Amino acid sequence: MEKADLAGGIALALVGVLLIFVVIPLDTEEGMYFGLPPTFFPTLLSIGLTLLAIALATKAWFRLRAGGTLQQAPIRLRNLLMFAIAAALVVAGAVVIDFFGMIVGGPLLIAAFMLFLGERSVIRVLATATLPVAAVYLLATYVLRAPLP
Repeated sequence: MEKADLAGGIALALVGVLLIFVVIPLDTEEGMYFGLPPTFFPTLLSIGLTLLAIALATKAWFRLRAGGTLQQAPIRLRNLLMFAIAAALVVAGAVVIDFFGMIVGGPLLIAAFMLFLGERSVIRVLATATLPVAAVYLLATYVLRAPLP
């Protein structure tokens, strides 16, 4: 498990550094309002991700150097397939939101995840998929007066 932790920590740290120095500065526009810049919170979260990834890699490195027992990673093919399906749902949801907006894509993404995770009650799926999106839309549009995609 230490080798997987070491590899995962290094990979996540590299992703965090890439986010901090490339992705966030290139893909964020300057805000029209006063206050914190739009890059503040994404950069803060990316710094936290990077620091935690470095801590994970460091812990795994010290355990490997101390002669820790190597355990096989408890990941099976079924786990990888479930992860791949969940990742595909996220990407598909982002594409739908990009093309049709949050009002259409948000409930579809939430409902798809609920069905994927085993929820079968139609009332629960509809309520959970529509009410939070409607609340966020109304809050953003009428209280914050900020446009949503």
